[in-house]
Order: sequence, then C-alpha cells, then structure tokens
Amino acid sequence: MKLSIFTDEISPEPARAITLAAEWQVPYVELRGLTGGRFPRVSDDELHTFHQLVIDAGLQVSGVSPGLCKCPVDDPSVEPDLAELLPRACEWALRLGTDQVSAFAFRRNDDESEPPAAVAERLGEMAEKTAQHGCRLILENEAVCWGATGAEAAALIRRVASPHLSLLWDPGNSAMAGAPCPYPDEYADLKDLVTHVHLKNCKDKQWALIDDGPIDWPGQLSALKADSYNGYIVIETHLKQRPEGRPTIAGLSEQEANSRHNLDYIRTLLY
Repeated sequence: MKLSIFTDEISPEPARAITLAAEWQVPYVELRGLTGGRFPRVSDDELHTFHQLVIDAGLQVSGVSPGLCKCPVDDPSVEPDLAELLPRACEWALRLGTDQVSAFAFRRNDDESEPPAAVAERLGEMAEKTAQHGCRLILENEAVCWGATGAEAAALIRRVASPHLSLLWDPGNSAMAGAPCPYPDEYADLKDLVTHVHLKNCKDKQWALIDDGPIDWPGQLSALKADSYNGYIVIETHLKQRPEGRPTIAGLSEQEANSRHNLDYIRTLLY
C-alpha cells in the first residue's frame, strides 16, 4: 500500500501543504483544491506551479479529484463537464504523473429508490472517455449521491461493466450515508473492485479524527494487506477544528494538527 494525503486537508495553501507533507515523509499527495479553485478549474500557470512544488519536494501525485458528477444526472452542466472538464482533468493528471481521476455517481433524487438508467449510461460514457485520454475513472461512494455506500457504488460499477471503471472505496462516506458497519460487512462484497481508498472517520454524523468513530481501520487495513492491495490509501481528514480535549501542536494550525494526528495513527497500523 502507498500512503498519500490530500494537500487541501493539510492546508488550503499548496506550498504550505506540500512542505509539511515532505517534512512528515509522506511520499504522495492527492490533488483537489488549489488557491484559485478546484482542480482543474484553475489556470495552467497555477497547475504548473503546483507541479513544480511537488517535484521540488521530492513527492509524487497519487490521484486527482475534479469533483465530477456531484450534480443531478440531468443537470445542464453535465454535458460541458464531460466534453471539456473531464479531458482537461485527464490531461493534467497525466502531466502530474498519475492516471487516476475520481468522480461521483450524480446527486441522489430522494423521489427515486434506485438510480435511473441515465446514471449508469453516463458513468459508462465517462469511463470510456477517460480511457481514451489515457486515464482510469475511479468512482467514489458519496453520501449525497447515487452509490452512497460501498455496496451501492459496487452495484453501479457492476451494472456499468466497464473495464475502465473501478471503486474508490471510502468507508467514512459509507458510514455517513448510514451504513452501520462498512468494514467488514460491505468490504467482502466489493474488495475485487477497489483500486483506491480514502481514509477518514465520522461520529454522530460529524467528521471526526480517524481513530474516533465506527470505522474499524485496523481491521480494514489488515484486510487490504491480506488481499494484496497495492494501491493508494489517502488521508482525507475533513476536520478543520481541533476536537475538544485534544491538545494543540506547536507550529501547526488546527487542521494541520488533525491531519498529522491521522497520519501518525495510520502509520501505527501500517508499520
């Protein structure tokens, strides 16, 4: 397994985030937010600057998160996003040294119990287009979207049945969506689809430190290791305020301290 961390989960300032990631000896970073906006909705100059910061720090990029398809499947933005934003995301992913581009399965409609056919059709179209541009599409389970839990996302992926679409497994999102026990209950039926993993936790429908919530991270990481998973595991803290009773860390903001805590905890499970 290869350990990574979202830069914007350390700091909103890429230079600061990359400096700390290097100091913390995290070999990979994941790209989502930049100073000018979400990847890749920023200038080429800003992306070049980010890339140079990564190179100068001796790091590599594990994947990119353009936030595609977090809207309804019939939203007018879908067509231009697939025609313009997805190719740009792939182009810059490759420039940054990765081929993993994440997406969601469109915002859920509370009036429907099952995803409409258009969801699978669009995901299949996106997977093919991503492959045409030299990348792989990884579907992240997300609470407000179709494919909210791991089981639901896995069912969608199997419905699409594209060799270019796999699962970005996020147990924290699954718990936030109401799954009582993402690991081990869901994992056994989706592990063959997993090519990327996000690490976080939640408690009482709020994001929490990674060791303070329902996700059995010791068990999940052990299972990934036993299953010979050799992809990325990416720290995605999602917690900007220091929890009550947790000490501050000298020289670090509250968000930075939370990400450092999560990193240290995950390392105790890996090594």
